[in-house]
Amino acid sequence: MAAESNFTIDELARAADTTVRSVRVYHERGLLPSPEVRGRIGYYGSDHLDRLQTISRLLGRGMKLNGIRELLEAWDRGDGLADVLGVPNQESAEPTASVDPQVEDIYPDLPEYAKHALATSDDPLEAYRLTNPRACDLATRLADSGLPAPDTFHLVERLRADCDRIADRYATELFYRLAGQTYEQSPRTPKDRAKLETDLAIARLIVTRAASELIDEAFARHFELPATPPRAAEAH
Repeated sequence: MAAESNFTIDELARAADTTVRSVRVYHERGLLPSPEVRGRIGYYGSDHLDRLQTISRLLGRGMKLNGIRELLEAWDRGDGLADVLGVPNQESAEPTASVDPQVEDIYPDLPEYAKHALATSDDPLEAYRLTNPRACDLATRLADSGLPAPDTFHLVERLRADCDRIADRYATELFYRLAGQTYEQSPRTPKDRAKLETDLAIARLIVTRAASELIDEAFARHFELPATPPRAAEAH
Protein backbone atom coordinates (compact mmCIF):
# COMPACT_ATOMS: atom_id res chain seq x y z
CA MET A 1 0.00 0.00 0.00
CA ALA A 2 1.04 3.62 -0.44
CA ALA A 3 3.33 5.13 2.13
CA GLU A 4 1.11 8.17 2.72
CA SER A 5 -1.95 7.26 4.78
CA ASN A 6 -4.04 10.31 5.54
CA PHE A 7 -7.68 9.18 5.43
CA THR A 8 -9.62 8.20 8.52
CA ILE A 9 -12.23 5.53 7.84
CA ASP A 10 -14.97 8.19 7.63
CA GLU A 11 -12.95 10.27 5.18
CA LEU A 12 -12.10 7.21 3.10
CA ALA A 13 -15.77 6.18 2.87
CA ARG A 14 -16.78 9.68 1.78
CA ALA A 15 -14.00 9.87 -0.82
CA ALA A 16 -15.02 6.49 -2.26
CA ASP A 17 -18.74 7.35 -2.16
CA THR A 18 -19.51 4.37 0.05
CA THR A 19 -20.31 3.73 3.73
CA VAL A 20 -18.08 3.09 6.75
CA ARG A 21 -19.92 -0.20 7.23
CA SER A 22 -19.01 -1.29 3.69
CA VAL A 23 -15.35 -0.42 4.28
CA ARG A 24 -15.36 -2.60 7.40
CA VAL A 25 -17.11 -5.44 5.59
CA TYR A 26 -14.56 -5.34 2.76
CA HIS A 27 -11.75 -5.42 5.32
CA GLU A 28 -13.34 -8.35 7.19
CA ARG A 29 -13.85 -10.25 3.92
CA GLY A 30 -10.22 -9.80 2.91
CA LEU A 31 -10.79 -7.38 0.03
CA LEU A 32 -9.19 -4.35 1.67
CA PRO A 33 -5.79 -4.35 3.43
CA SER A 34 -5.51 -3.11 7.00
CA PRO A 35 -4.92 0.59 7.63
CA GLU A 36 -1.80 2.08 9.15
CA VAL A 37 -2.48 2.47 12.86
CA ARG A 38 -1.14 5.58 14.53
CA GLY A 39 -2.07 5.91 18.17
CA ARG A 40 -5.50 4.32 18.33
CA ILE A 41 -6.68 5.50 14.91
CA GLY A 42 -6.34 3.68 11.60
CA TYR A 43 -5.31 5.74 8.58
CA TYR A 44 -5.82 4.78 4.94
CA GLY A 45 -3.94 5.84 1.83
CA SER A 46 -4.62 6.47 -1.84
CA ASP A 47 -4.14 2.77 -2.64
CA HIS A 48 -7.00 1.93 -0.28
CA LEU A 49 -9.14 4.46 -2.13
CA ASP A 50 -8.18 2.97 -5.50
CA ARG A 51 -9.01 -0.51 -4.20
CA LEU A 52 -12.42 0.64 -2.93
CA GLN A 53 -13.25 2.24 -6.28
CA THR A 54 -12.23 -0.96 -8.07
CA ILE A 55 -14.50 -2.99 -5.78
CA SER A 56 -17.41 -0.64 -6.52
CA ARG A 57 -16.86 -0.97 -10.26
CA LEU A 58 -16.76 -4.76 -10.07
CA LEU A 59 -19.90 -4.84 -7.92
CA GLY A 60 -21.53 -2.63 -10.53
CA ARG A 61 -20.74 -5.27 -13.12
CA GLY A 62 -22.55 -7.91 -11.08
CA MET A 63 -19.60 -9.68 -9.43
CA LYS A 64 -20.00 -11.13 -5.95
CA LEU A 65 -17.63 -10.32 -3.09
CA ASN A 66 -16.01 -13.77 -3.03
CA GLY A 67 -15.23 -13.53 -6.73
CA ILE A 68 -13.86 -10.02 -6.33
CA ARG A 69 -11.60 -11.19 -3.48
CA GLU A 70 -10.18 -14.01 -5.60
CA LEU A 71 -9.66 -11.61 -8.51
CA LEU A 72 -7.85 -9.04 -6.35
CA GLU A 73 -5.72 -11.69 -4.66
CA ALA A 74 -4.65 -13.01 -8.06
CA TRP A 75 -3.95 -9.48 -9.24
CA ASP A 76 -1.84 -8.77 -6.12
CA ARG A 77 0.17 -11.94 -6.83
CA GLY A 78 0.93 -10.57 -10.28
CA ASP A 79 -0.92 -13.31 -12.17
CA GLY A 80 -1.58 -12.64 -15.83
CA LEU A 81 -5.07 -11.85 -17.06
CA ALA A 82 -5.61 -15.40 -18.34
CA ASP A 83 -4.61 -16.82 -14.94
CA VAL A 84 -6.85 -14.34 -13.12
CA LEU A 85 -9.84 -15.30 -15.25
CA GLY A 86 -9.01 -18.99 -15.29
CA VAL A 87 -9.21 -19.28 -19.08
CA PRO A 88 -6.65 -19.99 -21.82
CA ASN A 89 -4.82 -16.90 -23.02
CA GLN A 90 -6.46 -15.70 -26.20
CA GLU A 91 -7.12 -12.48 -28.05
CA SER A 92 -10.86 -12.79 -28.38
CA ALA A 93 -13.25 -12.20 -25.49
CA GLU A 94 -16.96 -12.38 -24.88
CA PRO A 95 -18.73 -9.15 -25.86
CA THR A 96 -19.85 -7.00 -22.96
CA ALA A 97 -23.58 -7.00 -22.36
CA SER A 98 -25.20 -3.76 -23.47
CA VAL A 99 -28.23 -1.92 -22.19
CA ASP A 100 -31.35 -1.90 -24.35
CA PRO A 101 -31.26 1.41 -26.33
CA GLN A 102 -34.93 1.95 -25.41
CA VAL A 103 -34.00 1.84 -21.72
CA GLU A 104 -31.27 4.42 -22.38
CA ASP A 105 -33.80 6.66 -24.11
CA ILE A 106 -36.52 6.35 -21.44
CA TYR A 107 -34.28 6.40 -18.34
CA PRO A 108 -31.07 8.24 -19.30
CA ASP A 109 -30.67 9.41 -15.69
CA LEU A 110 -30.29 5.89 -14.25
CA PRO A 111 -26.88 5.45 -12.56
CA GLU A 112 -24.35 3.24 -14.30
CA TYR A 113 -24.68 0.39 -11.80
CA ALA A 114 -28.43 0.20 -12.49
CA LYS A 115 -27.78 0.14 -16.24
CA HIS A 116 -25.22 -2.64 -15.77
CA ALA A 117 -27.79 -4.58 -13.73
CA LEU A 118 -30.30 -4.26 -16.57
CA ALA A 119 -27.67 -5.50 -19.02
CA THR A 120 -27.08 -8.76 -17.13
CA SER A 121 -28.47 -11.83 -18.84
CA ASP A 122 -29.22 -13.72 -15.62
CA ASP A 123 -30.98 -11.78 -12.88
CA PRO A 124 -31.04 -7.97 -13.07
CA LEU A 125 -32.56 -7.71 -9.60
CA GLU A 126 -29.74 -9.74 -8.03
CA ALA A 127 -27.12 -7.66 -9.85
CA TYR A 128 -28.85 -4.49 -8.62
CA ARG A 129 -29.02 -5.84 -5.06
CA LEU A 130 -25.23 -6.08 -4.89
CA THR A 131 -24.84 -2.35 -5.49
CA ASN A 132 -27.94 -1.11 -3.66
CA PRO A 133 -28.67 -3.68 -0.92
CA ARG A 134 -30.64 -1.31 1.31
CA ALA A 135 -33.24 -0.74 -1.41
CA CYS A 136 -33.40 -4.39 -2.44
CA ASP A 137 -36.53 -5.19 -0.43
CA LEU A 138 -38.49 -2.38 -2.09
CA ALA A 139 -37.14 -3.29 -5.53
CA THR A 140 -38.02 -6.96 -4.99
CA ARG A 141 -41.58 -6.15 -3.92
CA LEU A 142 -42.07 -3.87 -6.90
CA ALA A 143 -40.77 -6.55 -9.24
CA ASP A 144 -42.99 -9.18 -7.57
CA SER A 145 -45.98 -6.92 -8.19
CA GLY A 146 -45.29 -7.23 -11.91
CA LEU A 147 -43.35 -4.03 -12.54
CA PRO A 148 -40.63 -4.43 -15.20
CA ALA A 149 -37.04 -4.16 -13.96
CA PRO A 150 -36.34 -0.79 -15.67
CA ASP A 151 -39.42 0.78 -14.04
CA THR A 152 -38.50 -0.79 -10.70
CA PHE A 153 -34.97 0.60 -10.72
CA HIS A 154 -36.20 4.01 -11.88
CA LEU A 155 -38.70 4.30 -9.01
CA VAL A 156 -36.15 3.19 -6.41
CA GLU A 157 -33.48 5.52 -7.77
CA ARG A 158 -35.89 8.48 -7.73
CA LEU A 159 -36.67 7.75 -4.10
CA ARG A 160 -32.96 7.45 -3.29
CA ALA A 161 -32.23 10.74 -5.07
CA ASP A 162 -34.95 12.50 -3.07
CA CYS A 163 -33.47 11.13 0.16
CA ASP A 164 -30.04 12.37 -0.92
CA ARG A 165 -31.49 15.84 -1.49
CA ILE A 166 -33.05 15.84 1.99
CA ALA A 167 -29.72 14.85 3.52
CA ASP A 168 -27.83 17.46 1.50
CA ARG A 169 -30.27 20.15 2.58
CA TYR A 170 -30.44 19.42 6.30
CA ALA A 171 -27.49 17.26 7.33
CA THR A 172 -24.91 20.01 7.74
CA GLU A 173 -27.05 22.16 10.02
CA LEU A 174 -28.52 19.28 12.02
CA PHE A 175 -25.24 17.48 12.64
CA TYR A 176 -23.45 20.73 13.40
CA ARG A 177 -26.06 21.63 16.01
CA LEU A 178 -26.14 18.16 17.54
CA ALA A 179 -22.45 17.30 17.46
CA GLY A 180 -20.08 19.53 15.51
CA GLN A 181 -20.62 22.74 17.44
CA THR A 182 -19.42 21.19 20.70
CA TYR A 183 -16.34 19.75 19.02
CA GLU A 184 -15.57 23.05 17.32
CA GLN A 185 -15.45 24.78 20.70
CA SER A 186 -13.31 22.04 22.30
CA PRO A 187 -9.48 21.74 22.38
CA ARG A 188 -9.89 18.99 19.73
CA THR A 189 -7.87 16.41 21.59
CA PRO A 190 -8.12 12.71 20.71
CA LYS A 191 -10.67 12.42 23.54
CA ASP A 192 -12.72 15.22 21.97
CA ARG A 193 -12.47 13.47 18.61
CA ALA A 194 -13.76 10.24 20.13
CA LYS A 195 -16.64 12.15 21.74
CA LEU A 196 -17.43 13.72 18.35
CA GLU A 197 -17.70 10.28 16.75
CA THR A 198 -20.09 9.18 19.51
CA ASP A 199 -22.14 12.38 19.25
CA LEU A 200 -22.35 12.01 15.47
CA ALA A 201 -23.59 8.42 15.80
CA ILE A 202 -26.26 9.52 18.29
CA ALA A 203 -27.22 12.51 16.12
CA ARG A 204 -27.57 10.26 13.09
CA LEU A 205 -29.85 7.94 15.05
CA ILE A 206 -32.02 10.85 16.24
CA VAL A 207 -32.30 12.41 12.78
CA THR A 208 -32.94 9.07 11.06
CA ARG A 209 -35.72 8.20 13.49
CA ALA A 210 -37.33 11.61 13.11
CA ALA A 211 -37.14 11.46 9.31
CA SER A 212 -38.56 7.94 9.28
CA GLU A 213 -41.51 8.97 11.44
CA LEU A 214 -42.18 12.09 9.37
CA ILE A 215 -42.08 10.11 6.12
CA ASP A 216 -44.37 7.47 7.61
CA GLU A 217 -46.79 10.22 8.68
CA ALA A 218 -46.71 11.76 5.19
CA PHE A 219 -47.37 8.42 3.49
CA ALA A 220 -50.18 7.68 5.95
CA ARG A 221 -51.98 10.82 4.79
CA HIS A 222 -51.77 9.68 1.17
CA PHE A 223 -52.86 6.10 1.87
CA GLU A 224 -55.69 7.03 4.23
CA LEU A 225 -58.95 5.42 3.13
CA PRO A 226 -62.02 7.66 2.96
CA ALA A 227 -64.58 7.18 5.69
CA THR A 228 -67.31 4.68 4.85
CA PRO A 229 -70.57 6.55 4.37
CA PRO A 230 -73.42 5.44 6.68
CA ARG A 231 -75.99 3.16 5.13
CA ALA A 232 -79.19 4.82 4.11
CA ALA A 233 -82.12 3.95 6.36
CA GLU A 234 -84.16 1.14 4.89
CA ALA A 235 -87.67 2.13 3.76
CA HIS A 236 -90.45 0.53 5.78
